[in-house]
Amino acid sequence: MKMLTAVARRSAPAGRRRSARVAAGSLAVAAGLLLAACSSPSTTSSSSSSKPYVIGEIEDLTAGLTFLDVPWHQGLVAAVDGVNARGGVRGHKIQLITLDSAGSATTAVTDFHQLVSVDHAIAVVGLGDSIVDAALLPLATSAHIPLVAVAPPSGEIFPVNRYMYEYSPSTTAEADVQLAYLQSLAGAGSTGRVAVFGYDTPQGQGFSSAVATDAAKYGFKVAGDFLVSPTATDYSTQAAQIAQSHATAIVSAVAGPSVATLMKDLKAVGVAPTTPITAFAGVAVPSAPWSSFAVVADYRTSGSEPGVVTYLKDVKAAGYDASSPTVVEGYAGGLLISQALGRCGFPCTSSGLQTALDSTNTNLSGLAFGPVVWSAKSHVGPTVFSTLVYSSTGTPGSYSKPVTVYGPGSY
Repeated sequence: MKMLTAVARRSAPAGRRRSARVAAGSLAVAAGLLLAACSSPSTTSSSSSSKPYVIGEIEDLTAGLTFLDVPWHQGLVAAVDGVNARGGVRGHKIQLITLDSAGSATTAVTDFHQLVSVDHAIAVVGLGDSIVDAALLPLATSAHIPLVAVAPPSGEIFPVNRYMYEYSPSTTAEADVQLAYLQSLAGAGSTGRVAVFGYDTPQGQGFSSAVATDAAKYGFKVAGDFLVSPTATDYSTQAAQIAQSHATAIVSAVAGPSVATLMKDLKAVGVAPTTPITAFAGVAVPSAPWSSFAVVADYRTSGSEPGVVTYLKDVKAAGYDASSPTVVEGYAGGLLISQALGRCGFPCTSSGLQTALDSTNTNLSGLAFGPVVWSAKSHVGPTVFSTLVYSSTGTPGSYSKPVTVYGPGSY
């Protein structure tokens, strides 16, 4: 796997040398971003300039959410490398300026001002921390800058917010897909009790609310909400509470390492590994195998679809893990932005990009299970999902039948 270099504080348009943002030895990232030849013909702009499209990225690359934000960033890097290697968008390269929030909303605010006021980025992408998203949205609204985020709180998507776009499942979709899968295991006429496990963040709280709203529709009762700090490493208390709740299944909105820890602690208190556990999109293979485990799949990481073939090629060329469901989410975000840039033309302003984003309707050449549709009325991410079922040894199996959670016109 490609090693990550020092994260770039900023990059000059014509490939001028970057200055380092963080000290050597810290975990960070290479500059880069986005992919995809546009869905419309890639005609050359009338401008003969070699100036690039400038896009900003803010991620937590050195603190508590690196296990999520680094692979999301890697997907963006693979995407931009791919599109630039194929000539860019309308003859112009895409330049990503990546800044590290280090898990701090205060730092993210400083980064946003740098990207918009100094670097003149026309959009900010990535944004894997829902706390950071909440801090940046008022600034983006004031500056009229689109935020294209992988995991914003559901309250920033429902109802639609003009400046916030999502390219992974909303917390509402996460709840629906997990409950629908559990219903398929239990049978449509049966009932059960689901425990909700998640981070105590705006996103985690939104997931709990969505499960509470949707559980009865799928024949379940909520056994309880068990939220933890994103930095916690011991879930023994929550595991004991889940055991005492007599839950027949567990739905979760946490990342891979957290799922593995949860499984370990559940086993320690006697919860049977046959108890189904489902997890949100982007979760990698857990290190603690479980007999009944599945994750929401929003994008494919295997298959013969043209978008999947290109994804595998670009991620391999970048030196990253193409099987990672987190990497593919970052890559998909890059595709969506690059296609919008193609519709915007060159030069593209932030308002022009926003108009282009609002005319999105694509399945990314089969990388997505169904259409990703953005309009002035809706900025939710994918509309069709599958479930990736894991074996008892912790290896991914096959995708389940795709499920439409919501579609155009039903938001």
